[in-house]
Amino acid sequence: QIYYGFINAGHAIYSVTKKNEEISVIVQGRSNSVVDLFFKIRDRYESKINTKSLLPSYFKRNILEGGDKINQEYFFNHKNNTVKTQKGEYKINEKSQDMLSSFLYGRTFTSSFLKRKSPFFINIFINEEEYNMEVKYVGTEVLNTNIGKVRCIKLKPKVQVGRVFSNPDDLNIWVSDDKNHILIKVEMDILVGSIKADIEIAKNIKFPLSITD
Repeated sequence: QIYYGFINAGHAIYSVTKKNEEISVIVQGRSNSVVDLFFKIRDRYESKINTKSLLPSYFKRNILEGGDKINQEYFFNHKNNTVKTQKGEYKINEKSQDMLSSFLYGRTFTSSFLKRKSPFFINIFINEEEYNMEVKYVGTEVLNTNIGKVRCIKLKPKVQVGRVFSNPDDLNIWVSDDKNHILIKVEMDILVGSIKADIEIAKNIKFPLSITD
């Protein structure tokens, strides 16, 4: 569930499927009928990721937010360290990620690793440029959610200032403190207010969730 300030603004679905040696990640977000009257949102992100290297081969981003539209398609070649987009071909660093694969890659880290290595860095190719994103481990918290009290790891990625954010520290993420590392909560301050997303339901979870009494 997504909130804009105190307003119930819409919902998002995060899904991960695996077939052979490929992981498909899809995130879809949309505003509800009330918000549509003022600021219609229809966002869809898709990433294809190799199961062994956890590197993306393909990324697609279709965004409709009010009157703004963004349509991006990236084809990654990690042997040559290049990305092809509608605007041309770009050189990238080794093991560079896209917006979705970076989160999946970050989910592989254990709590003990995050404590030892904080902050850690992930190279992300976004908007035709590479961004070396710093991620800080903040600590653990127990959050009351629709699926119960969940022990979480809190992370603070440094975001790019510009179209959405005015400050690099405007994003906080909570993931479950277990082997799943599923997304539990997101809070972000944006140029025109704040957005919060809370988990409503989790299906087909591989490992036991860090639910506490």
